[in-house]
Amino acid sequence: MIDLHPPASGLPLAGALLLCFAELSRLSPRVRHIALSIRPVAIIFCVTSVVVSFLTGYQASSRASDITTAAEQAIALHHSFGKGLLVSSLLLATFFFLERVATHGKKAFMFLYYIFFMLQVVGTIWVGTLGGELVFKHGINVK
Repeated sequence: MIDLHPPASGLPLAGALLLCFAELSRLSPRVRHIALSIRPVAIIFCVTSVVVSFLTGYQASSRASDITTAAEQAIALHHSFGKGLLVSSLLLATFFFLERVATHGKKAFMFLYYIFFMLQVVGTIWVGTLGGELVFKHGINVK
């Protein structure tokens, strides 16, 4: 079976960058209308890419062989932060869409959305760094 995790693992970073671009574009009056239409697509892309990367990561780790104890600990750390990123991305989407449909408490949902937006960006970079360490430091799935 083909290992899909290496190409899929870059998609969450692309989604986070697309979302950053959409949020920063909201500040410019000239492109605000475009940014407002890109945001839901970017949110859906973020969540989908994290889910795909998470599932392909489990598929890739189940086939890994000749793993040392240090590599097992690094994989466990990568998986735990990956789970956190998955939950964070689901909460990000939840608060984004709640803020759009809420009649009361819009500011609270917007505040929570921006908290999880920052967690999404920082978490994506951190989980990607941990995955890079697995490949370059421990040689996981290098053929």
